[in-house]
Amino acid sequence: MIGAACAIVAIGLVVGLSLESWAIADCWDVLRTGDFQRAGTLEPAMAEALSAFRSQLEAGSAGPEADACIARVGLPF
Repeated sequence: MIGAACAIVAIGLVVGLSLESWAIADCWDVLRTGDFQRAGTLEPAMAEALSAFRSQLEAGSAGPEADACIARVGLPF
């Protein structure tokens, strides 16, 4: 009986941590940190778009999904 209870608790912990990891991974996709850390020269249009998105992130006007991700993992730069 005690072993079954421990197994249920362990499974619950694994599920909880997995869901948190997935949420963090989704946040990194939303914030697209790779775009800000890309090596080399960006095309002027892409650099301008990234600059505008960065300004939105810093101002908190990128939308509720991005705001929630920033609260969870921080700014990507």
